[in-house]
Amino acid sequence: MNARGIQIFIGQESGYEVLDDYSVITAPYEEGGRIIGVLGVIGPTRMAYDRVIPVVDATAKMLSAALNSK
Repeated sequence: MNARGIQIFIGQESGYEVLDDYSVITAPYEEGGRIIGVLGVIGPTRMAYDRVIPVVDATAKMLSAALNSK
């Protein structure tokens, strides 16, 4: 939750046994300069990272922009 930017956990790197066969890609979103949540995708370890990472990043940035445009 405190990490800035994209985080990628492949297989056992997540620290959760239930996700050992999967990858998790996360990006935080902010309101008022404070991280208030994390957007993520869970998928197979052989997913198309080059396509998924930019989508997660862009979506988190758009969510932050929407939250900050009040």
